[in-house]
Parts: sequence; structure tokens; C-alpha cells
Amino acid sequence: VVLSLSGFAGDFVVATAGPDLESIIAAKGAGAHSYSKEHSTCIANIDIGGGTSNLALFADGELLDTGCLDIGGRLIKVDQSSHEITYIAPKIKQLAERRGFLLAIGQRVTPDDLQPIIGEMVKLLEESVGLRPPGDFYNTIVTNKGLKLDLAIPCISFSGGVADYIYHESTGDVFEFGDIGILLGRAIASSPLTQQLTV
Repeated sequence: VVLSLSGFAGDFVVATAGPDLESIIAAKGAGAHSYSKEHSTCIANIDIGGGTSNLALFADGELLDTGCLDIGGRLIKVDQSSHEITYIAPKIKQLAERRGFLLAIGQRVTPDDLQPIIGEMVKLLEESVGLRPPGDFYNTIVTNKGLKLDLAIPCISFSGGVADYIYHESTGDVFEFGDIGILLGRAIASSPLTQQLTV
């Protein structure tokens, strides 16, 4: 039974533990807690996947807090060949409408067309680690809770699928995965998240 279940262990942990433990596992896997201990500093890890960004905050190797935001690479899906939008997550649609951006299923888009909404997603990530004050949409995008920002956060690390495109420049089609993950990673890489914090 143990052998049969072991293959599902990761899915089981994520499904049963919820975003708090998922945030901690991702951050420890990324080495954030070790870095915070070795450098006697405070560091936030943002684990950015397809649907959510899980946050974990460590200081001197100790976990201070976790959080989760509905920001991820698959919240807008784009057909790889036609470049038409095939899916928009409800909260992202709501954000686009509030900001006056045109986004619709079936709309043919270029990377430039998507930059405004991706920029808003990046701003929300900046708000989550205290680089800007929480805006009018922050509480809406928070899944369960945000980080308590009692301390300044000088360091940041990233994990998850989108992180590949924060740390490494992509070549080829930005829609190769049928979503905005590559564009989101690029936008984070050129944002205050990486410019103002030690990555």
C-alpha cells in the first residue's frame, strides 16, 4: 500500500495541506529558509505556478508567515497557433474590467496587448511583499491571506514554473505553453521585485 501511495505523495500533500504548507515546502525546496539563516536576514519566497503564487517569509531561518495570491501563468490561456484567448480566470477578468482593459475570449492578442494586465499582476505581487502599499484590488486577489509585513523584506527568491522565466531569458514563442507564464516571468524579471530586492 505504501509503495502504491508513494507515487501520489506530492499531490496528496498539496491537496490536503492547503496553501500554507505548500508555501513552506516550496520555500524550503528553494533554499529560502537556509539563505535567511546563513545570512541573518529576512527573505520572501514566491512560488509562482499556473494558478496561484504561494508566499513564505523567513527571518534567520524561522518561518514568520505564509500567504497566497491568485496570480499565475495559466490564468489567461492563449491558443499557441491562433494567439486567441481561450480562458480568462474570473478574478483576472474582474481586474481587467476595473482597470478598463479589453480582454475577451476569442480575442487575438500579441504580447504587447497583454502587458497592461500582466503589469497589474506584477504590481499585486509587489504589494504582497511591501514594495508598494496595498491597492484597491489586493484583498480580492489574496486567496486565503497575505503576509503580515511587520519587517522590511530585503531579499526575495522565486520558485515554480514561472520562475524559470524570471531567472532565465526565454527564446522562441512566448505562447509555447498556451498561457502567459513566460510573459509574466519576463515582467517580474524587469520589475522592482528584482530591481529593488536582493534576488
